[in-house]
Amino acid sequence: MDRHLPTIPIQNGKRFGKAIVMGASIAGLWTARVLSDLFDEVLVLERDQPPEGPEFRPGVPQARQFHTLLLSGLQLMKEWFPGLDEELISAGAIPFDPSGDVHIYANQHWYAQVSSGSRLLSCSRFLLEASIRRRLRQNQCIHFMEGVEVTGLQSDEERRRVTGVRIRNRRSGSTFQEIDPIFAADFVVDALGRRSPTPEWLVQMGYPPPLENVVDSFLGYVTRRYKRKPNTPMMWIIATPPHSFHGALLFPEENNTMVALVSGFNKHYPPTDPEDFEAFIRNFDPEFQEALQGAEPISQPYGYRGTSSCWHHYEKLKGWPERYVVLGDAFCAFNPIYGQGMSAAAMSAAALANRISKSNGNLDRVARSTLKDISKITQDIWLLATSADLAWPDTQGGRVGNGLVDRFGRWYVDRVLEATDNAEVRLQLVAVNQLVKPVTALFAPQIFMLVMKNKFLKKSGK
Repeated sequence: MDRHLPTIPIQNGKRFGKAIVMGASIAGLWTARVLSDLFDEVLVLERDQPPEGPEFRPGVPQARQFHTLLLSGLQLMKEWFPGLDEELISAGAIPFDPSGDVHIYANQHWYAQVSSGSRLLSCSRFLLEASIRRRLRQNQCIHFMEGVEVTGLQSDEERRRVTGVRIRNRRSGSTFQEIDPIFAADFVVDALGRRSPTPEWLVQMGYPPPLENVVDSFLGYVTRRYKRKPNTPMMWIIATPPHSFHGALLFPEENNTMVALVSGFNKHYPPTDPEDFEAFIRNFDPEFQEALQGAEPISQPYGYRGTSSCWHHYEKLKGWPERYVVLGDAFCAFNPIYGQGMSAAAMSAAALANRISKSNGNLDRVARSTLKDISKITQDIWLLATSADLAWPDTQGGRVGNGLVDRFGRWYVDRVLEATDNAEVRLQLVAVNQLVKPVTALFAPQIFMLVMKNKFLKKSGK
């Protein structure tokens, strides 16, 4: 059974007045879209001046890296933006089957390709974000205010309810509204990403900050783009603990380009110097080297670190201000190498809209239940991401959930990974990794038996 993806019911009329979304990256864009079905006005506040087209902007330093929208996120994108997937393909995005079209190398061998029947899209984050933003600018309910910084939350006198935000104009350094620098709203969403100041804002309002769970495998990765060579296969080389620290991938993108990404766990960082990067590639499997041989680079190698997974447990706080929700990386940031962030944010935005649509007109009952819903979405993804990271010997953190069930879950996920030579196990794992099936699908009787059989055969040396 597929994972339930909450959808937004069609509204006959707007039921609420104004919502504010802080942040115009992917999580903020998803949120603005779903709230436009429920509010007369959605105001998106952004520090940057986002470009009109698919270009880099300073507020998203990781945007130059390879990104992917998992099947769960793609399904929601197609629901919220009908026809956008075909527009992306017309703009050069490449459709592909995640297990049927990708050559996967792990545990010192190439896996057989198995069709999953699913279609994903390979394109740059620049193209994806610009295409979504363009659609939202055509929505009369959504307004973007750019070049402004949110400096704090506004609340009622009892500090029980968030009633708006305070802002500053970053372009001049002065207050955006000299007389009244407060924007009032009926609902406020924090989609500000990893560096969200919500913990500090909560303390200012008299609430305790959330507990944090951090897992850091000290991953670093480097991306470089090339002119696409004809018939170059899609490749994914998976780093394998405890000693094979480096991974790589090669995927096509729009504009006749292809992107090579190399990664290293536990501080085995790949080089960013162009000559050293090209030399480093020669350490990988000959098939990967051959695919890049003679390819013309069209960018510098861009590095990225700061890839820890960090879960702010807002859902566990006893006190919480009404009409205020945190989602996306501001709620839980996952190690980006696993590509889960954009899709997790889409699922969280859908959960928020689902709660508001069922609120019977009372927004005061939405925030706490939404945070719990987002926590449930996060739980499965956290297990997948941190199980992989905790397999590395020098990973730090993440030992909070160390009960018997948690330990067995991590052990079993590792056994599933070992059993992916089996096509049935692999396809089930693909569905779970694409966030369209819950982690519990890996415990289905048939899958469990195949995984345990593989474990027994490996132990007996057969």
